Amino acid sequence: MISSLSPGVAFAAGDGCMASYYRSKSPVCIDDTLAQLRQTATSGRADPNTIIGFLGELFRSSPQERERLLKAESSDYVKSVDIISLYRAGLPDEAQKFAAANSLSGLSDRLRAARMPPLDAVTPSSTPADNDLLIGAYMASGNTAHIRRILDNYSSADDGMASDGLRVGFMMSKFGPGLAPKGRDSVTSKVACAKYDCKADKSKFLRVMTLGTAMWSLQSLSAQDDGIKKTLSEFFSRDARLKNLFAAEQAAFGNYLTAILFVSTFQKDGAGADQDQAYELMSKSASIYERFGSGKEAFEPFMNLKK
Repeated sequence: MISSLSPGVAFAAGDGCMASYYRSKSPVCIDDTLAQLRQTATSGRADPNTIIGFLGELFRSSPQERERLLKAESSDYVKSVDIISLYRAGLPDEAQKFAAANSLSGLSDRLRAARMPPLDAVTPSSTPADNDLLIGAYMASGNTAHIRRILDNYSSADDGMASDGLRVGFMMSKFGPGLAPKGRDSVTSKVACAKYDCKADKSKFLRVMTLGTAMWSLQSLSAQDDGIKKTLSEFFSRDARLKNLFAAEQAAFGNYLTAILFVSTFQKDGAGADQDQAYELMSKSASIYERFGSGKEAFEPFMNLKK
């Protein structure tokens, strides 16, 4: 389930020219990005939310580029993406005209009936794809307001949910969508589902995942984008509550990495009672962390080991 939550960012982040388009404003970059998008039509990939956000921002801010791209497009798949992007740009009339001219009025009618919000009204909460939309809009504009709206989801989350979102984000950044290092069972997403009773109502579970994928994607992109890096740093430093939660989860994640390193290096093999005891305590610590135990609970085995 988690592996399907953030495909758009992965696609966009791997494309260097798209990620830095707002600095270069290169038409060639747009053309190359759309060429890649056409290739996805038969690949079975998930909806390209990041590119929809990118095109939506581009269509809104650059009428000339919008006209050039819409006039030149030959792929029905990309035309459908263009229609969605026009709605996200807040241009419903243009979307309907373009759809009518390309025998896609049915899609336009469904989108209009769904009252799809434009980019300026997208406020991520329990829909991970909203993160992708705003990241795409940032890539087209360099406007960090899009990034702040992604992070604002943490401001309105309570301490427990914000901490769980940070934990998912840290684990995803290190281990990928499986949320587990090689050789360990992937239990975190299952535990999160049970903790937030996702079988009865998925909204809380999906909010944690939206928070987590936001942290994962923004941390990943910040390595090569100073605007995202600065916005991310300032967001958590200016809010005492979130600053403390971030620091606590960062420390807990460091302890977790130490625990799994020990467990993966020293298997329980009868080499000695002390080593076997250390292995058991470290394994227990890692397990507590993976199941959303508090940092203090996960750290307790370390204290026992020292004793």
